[in-house]
Order: sequence, then structure tokens, then C-alpha cells
Amino acid sequence: MSTEKQTGKKILLAAVGAGMLFVGIRFLMPLCQMLGTAQGREQLAALIERAGIFAPLLFLGLMAMQIVIAFIPGGPLEITAGVLFGGWLGTILTVTGAFLGTLLVYHLVKKFGRPLVSCFVSEKKMKHYAFLEEEDKLEFWVFVLFLIPGIPKDLLTYIMPLTKVDEKQFLILSTLARFPALMASVLIGDSLSEGRYWLCVIIACISATALFAGFQLKKHILKERNKS
Repeated sequence: MSTEKQTGKKILLAAVGAGMLFVGIRFLMPLCQMLGTAQGREQLAALIERAGIFAPLLFLGLMAMQIVIAFIPGGPLEITAGVLFGGWLGTILTVTGAFLGTLLVYHLVKKFGRPLVSCFVSEKKMKHYAFLEEEDKLEFWVFVLFLIPGIPKDLLTYIMPLTKVDEKQFLILSTLARFPALMASVLIGDSLSEGRYWLCVIIACISATALFAGFQLKKHILKERNKS
């Protein structure tokens, strides 16, 4: 690559990074603060409701940006979807938003490569998943890693495009694997809004158990795959 092209790519990457930083500070940091408290989540729900017929589109945009700006917590936003839109529509919107965010991240990483990934993923985290770059059964690992609770899905969304994984398979498999956890969070919100607290407790207990098991499985997988 010529010096002029390298310089142009660096300038473009810097512009994209600056743009994402501006969005994060101007719009998404307040969103993080809102999602961090019960009162804030109520304010966010009221804000989305005021959008009227455009509320689903507004939520789709928020969900997609939650994937792109990886440090935003996803769980509270997914629960809000259940409160606002109910179980089925909330799940559809949440899964669709996650798909769109994943698609955007995939193409951003393919365009700008590791320098962009390093803005969201520490070098230590990237080393944990370095085995994926030489892995032959990538499709298997996409599904398994996105399915296991406790593995940082949004960070993996940035790491996976650095590998040789096929775009279509990555999008399909990661979306399918995300589905159970996304639906569980939405159903918690739906149960809370409908007063079915017993169902909320059951889902939360199952999710907590799966999360604990997922953490243990994650440690085992990373230990085995990163053996020297």
C-alpha cells in the first residue's frame, strides 16, 4: 500500500474514531447513566413512548448503537424492550437491533482493522481469543461463544471480523446464539410490566444459574484453547 493510501486510511480511521467518541460522549453516556438506575430506565421508557409510531425505530437505533459502542450495558435496554413492547415484539426488535449493530461492526472492522478494534478491546482480551485467528472450525466457535452466558458478546463482535469467518455465517450464527439470552431479558421486562413477578423470578434464577455455568465454561475453554 502506498504512503498516500496509508495516510488516507489513518485519517479516515481517526475521523471515524472521533465521530464515535463524540456520539458516545454526547448521546450514549447519558444513556448509560439512565440505564444504570430504575428511575433512569423509567425516563428512557417514557422518552421512547413519546416517539409514538416511531418508537420501534427509535429502539432499533438504540439497540444497534449498544452493540457498536460496546461499553454500553445491553441487559437494561433489553428489559426496557419487554416493558414497552411486550414479549414477542420486544424480542423481535431486540434481536433485529442486535443483528443491525453486528452488521455495522463487521463492516467497520473489515474497513479499519485492528486499530479500530483496539479502541474497544484491550490487548489482554484480544490475546484470550487469539486462537480464533488460526481456528479452522470458526463457525462452530462463533455459535458456541455467542451462546455461552458470561462471554462478552459485544467484544467478540469486534474480534470475530479479524478472523477468516464468512460474513453471512457470522451474522446468522451469532444472531441465533444471542437469541435465548436476549429473549430471557425481554421476558423479564414483559413479566414485570404485567405483574407476573413469579415468572420474572424464575427467568432470573435460570439466567443466573446459566451465567455461573457460563463463566466456568468460559474459563475452561480459554485455558484449553490457549495452551502453549
